[in-house]
Amino acid sequence: MSMNDLSTSKNTTVAVFDFDGTISDRHTFWRYLRFIAKPHVFWPSLLPLGLTITNVVRKKTTLMDGRVAFIERFLGGMPIETEKKYAADFIAGPLKDWIRPEAVRRLKWHQAKGHKTILVSNAPENYLVPWGQSMGFDHICGSRLEVVDQRLTGRIDGKNCVDDEKVRRLREHLGDLNDFFIYAYGDSTGDHALLEVADRPFYKNWYK
Repeated sequence: MSMNDLSTSKNTTVAVFDFDGTISDRHTFWRYLRFIAKPHVFWPSLLPLGLTITNVVRKKTTLMDGRVAFIERFLGGMPIETEKKYAADFIAGPLKDWIRPEAVRRLKWHQAKGHKTILVSNAPENYLVPWGQSMGFDHICGSRLEVVDQRLTGRIDGKNCVDDEKVRRLREHLGDLNDFFIYAYGDSTGDHALLEVADRPFYKNWYK
């Protein structure tokens, strides 16, 4: 069966995009934390995390565990309404300059074709969802930050949205993936599971 035959044999075409490094031209989350803390506070605040950072570099601590330490350091205890305002300012400010025009053109191509578009990223939903909604994505899922009593706890709610978790979230939303013709766009090892379930995977070549 040819690729064209395969695409017409399935009910719906879906385009799934990673965010950091795929739509954006850089990783955004630590820059979001820097944006919130302000650079003159952010960099000195890393000193207590020195051992964690060293252990991540030496692979004694996973990158995801190291990430949680950053979240706790900079977001733990913050009221959600305060963080929501930071997210809106981040989207309107630096984030808009980090979006690849080629990726936006590809997204709009899918939308013009009537394809269902989904954003699946390890970036937190706090800014990923409002940004994705502004771009017309049909569904958006990312890592979720835990909230208790209207404040961020500094922990992740559930699992980081990376690797197999991206596929699980996709199945949670779509159901049987075999019913869909899937384009997938990613740029890192955290996207490999997603790319493996795609009919048309694009790894670091989403612009072609």
